[in-house]
Amino acid sequence: MPIKKRVETESTAAAAEPKTAKRATKKTTAEPKAATARKPAAKPATLSVTAAATHKATARRTATKTVVAPAFDVDVHREEVEREAYLIWAGRGHEHGQAHEDWLRAIELVKARHQN
Repeated sequence: MPIKKRVETESTAAAAEPKTAKRATKKTTAEPKAATARKPAAKPATLSVTAAATHKATARRTATKTVVAPAFDVDVHREEVEREAYLIWAGRGHEHGQAHEDWLRAIELVKARHQN
């Protein structure tokens, strides 16, 4: 079955005009809903938010000063390192063959003693 086209005449156009005018006046006369009438979304009770967690600080780039500890000089503390190495060697029962390890351990002991 063919679809009939609706032909507007002057009378139907005039009749339709007041309806659109009424609709337009209704929209303009209707008061907008207040934004404060909406309730904020409820937050879950399981989340606890602290002030520190919500604070957004501005990013600042600061020059960091690197504090460099003075380097340990073995030559300055040579006598003390020699004495510690001897005591380590004597503590092992005067066994030969590990002089280098004894010396390195003595350096670490003296270094730790002077850094604290």
